[in-house]
Amino acid sequence: MIVLWFALCALIGYLLGSFNGAILISRCFHKEDIRTKGSGNAGLTNFYRNYGGLDTLLVLLIDIGKTVAACFIGRAIMRAYDPVWFDEGAMLCGGFSVIGHVFPLYFGFHGGKGILTCGTLAAFIDWRIIMILLVIFAAIVILTRYVSLGSIICAILYPFLFWIRYPIDKNIEEGTIMMTIMSFCLGAMAVYLHHGNIVRLRNGTERKFSFHSAKKDQNATDEQ
Repeated sequence: MIVLWFALCALIGYLLGSFNGAILISRCFHKEDIRTKGSGNAGLTNFYRNYGGLDTLLVLLIDIGKTVAACFIGRAIMRAYDPVWFDEGAMLCGGFSVIGHVFPLYFGFHGGKGILTCGTLAAFIDWRIIMILLVIFAAIVILTRYVSLGSIICAILYPFLFWIRYPIDKNIEEGTIMMTIMSFCLGAMAVYLHHGNIVRLRNGTERKFSFHSAKKDQNATDEQ
């Protein structure tokens, strides 16, 4: 029976996540598809570099909002089944929202890389996880100006922080294997989606972050 409740969480999360903010805003406001610009990635950095800060704020609101909504819905669904599973409901529904963002049903299964949505999920589950990741991310980007490097390192650390917070050898109220499995899957997916960035970082050809959008720098090519 519980499998059906988990499946419902996963389905709702995926459908919500498929509303990719970068694609929606680029199509509605600019009559373009962000995936035809820069790196072709429907993510926050590529969107910012091509359209600037104001529209990027709308993308932030959509992508953060849908992930938070998915977490609340997943928590409510599993609380209705059994209150002890409410964290797992949030993780499952929120996690599949991230998957929907990366592989959006409504946009040909070609979306972003899920860093913002993964971060939002972590913040919803436990603010301490996202604070640690934000400090590490900011330090790496400030020191290197490589957004992709910060994203990759945080994606690697992501499941281990969940593992520490929800140890699978404890009782069900403190943590279950689902939290660990979901976080490892999301972290691995994020790292894999940055495989092109990893190659460019290794070759020294990765583009460094700049606060100038493509409107100010027409020669920009994004790789995040």
